[in-house]
Amino acid sequence: MNQNKKSTIVLRVDLILSLLLATDCLLYYYKLISLRGYYSDVVLYWLWFLTNFVVIILFWKKIMAKLLLGGIILAIILSILPLMMPFYAWILSTTSLGLRIDKNLNENYRAQIVSYSAMAPPWLEVIEKHGLFEKRILKSTDYQLMNDDLNIKIRTAKDIIFNHETDSTITITLFYGGPNKTITFNKNTGEVLSIKNN
Repeated sequence: MNQNKKSTIVLRVDLILSLLLATDCLLYYYKLISLRGYYSDVVLYWLWFLTNFVVIILFWKKIMAKLLLGGIILAIILSILPLMMPFYAWILSTTSLGLRIDKNLNENYRAQIVSYSAMAPPWLEVIEKHGLFEKRILKSTDYQLMNDDLNIKIRTAKDIIFNHETDSTITITLFYGGPNKTITFNKNTGEVLSIKNN
């Protein structure tokens, strides 16, 4: 295979990955829909990122390759300038460092405790599976779950247990090993309907 054919294949792969990543980001931003599983989005991002470096190496003599490298370096530097907050968000959301717990609740739901910020505490997400895609149906923070015991927080949960669901509600238990929290959520609005310590 000659060099031109290899370069064309790499450009096509990079274009396809760029379109997939842009579509994934737009769907998540507007509809809370992403690829199934926590790591599928992470793998897609890193494949795209590494493919861009392959493009830069293959086309180094072209001005666009140098501009692409300059854009990547500039984006990283600009993310570090404001107290590194965007940089931390980038690192935490594109690696497993932002994931505290990832649990398949049953064949229809997955729950995770994540944090993509150095300033905000972790939050709980419950995600509904739909084939290759999944949709976040609720996001809950410590503030929403506070009741009499202020020491029991989402970040200290050891496990997430699925209890039951109805047409409009889902009930899960945050397992701490001591007093646990059983929480009932409205599936449509994500609102906390009840919290029981057990």
